[in-house]
Amino acid sequence: MSHPALRALARFIPQIMRLEESRDAAIRERDLAQQQAHAEQQQALSAQQQAESAQRMLDEVLQRQHVDGNARVEQTLAMVRAEYTVLPRFGFHQPIDYEPDSLPPHFDPPVVVPGEALPLPAPAERFGYPADDAAYLHMGALDAAVVRAAIDRHLGPRQDLALLDFGCSSGRVLRHFDAERSAQGWRLHGVDIQARPIEWLRLHFPQDYLVTTGTVQPHLPFEDNSLDVIYGFSVFTHIKYLWDMWLLELRRVLKPGGLLVQTIHTENAWAFYHGQREEAWVRRAHSARMLDRPEMDADWFHHGDIAVSQAFWKAEIARRNWGRYLEVLELLPPQHDLSFQDVMICRKPLPLGW
Repeated sequence: MSHPALRALARFIPQIMRLEESRDAAIRERDLAQQQAHAEQQQALSAQQQAESAQRMLDEVLQRQHVDGNARVEQTLAMVRAEYTVLPRFGFHQPIDYEPDSLPPHFDPPVVVPGEALPLPAPAERFGYPADDAAYLHMGALDAAVVRAAIDRHLGPRQDLALLDFGCSSGRVLRHFDAERSAQGWRLHGVDIQARPIEWLRLHFPQDYLVTTGTVQPHLPFEDNSLDVIYGFSVFTHIKYLWDMWLLELRRVLKPGGLLVQTIHTENAWAFYHGQREEAWVRRAHSARMLDRPEMDADWFHHGDIAVSQAFWKAEIARRNWGRYLEVLELLPPQHDLSFQDVMICRKPLPLGW
């Protein structure tokens, strides 16, 4: 190529270079735009995936909340029912019927024992007392003998005695006064805050047994000065609240000179439970504070609500406090091998000039 031609071509080199630079810039811009578009596409896809993932997580949370919420509702209702079935703070009996339609409870057939005038409740209706028939009868007879001995010492032989089993359950002790009912005209009464055993008694004991469901509030459905004897086994051991008002209510319905026979927890019961402190049934019902101490270190100690309340008194304190409301005749240690509770025997004072 001649020099003139080279010179002419050289004149186009800057233009060619600028075109190449423009081309390269355009390619770079195109590639950058493609990269940005791809990044935006990926971002959009990622955002969509994140949104879908978040929705799934939200759905799972809502589902879990629904399931867990239902479980929490049921758990709460169970706790409420448990609290309001025992009702330590309110004046109702237990259990409360939560159903819109109330029907008679189902009971297993009563147990008929040869030689016994009255049927026994089935083991399920004995409320923690022995399932063995002979043991159930024996324990009830021992406790009835404690009451009978107190009557013999402080009242003497009586006809037409009005006697109340305070906390009668399904008649474990009350049944053992049936001979006096038949031979001496004793009028037998029973009251319990548990509706179920009272219904069992209504079905299976004679009509002249006056049994009724009571309340946890200090009120009895009896007239003033109408009862000769009121006894109770392991009732004041459960009364954490209003024990003094209960004593006044019991005094109200007792006749002047009438007897009150009630078991209580004193140092004797404390020592018994401490000795059994590793037993599951003891640990369920008692305070760790109490079980850790071999001896009572306070004048009195009450634990729990009415279903599991364990009320303990030092014997001298119980005698002093009960003596404010009734005349304390005796405070006896446990009266037989199946008991660890002391027996408080009191009398309603006679009016002046009686």
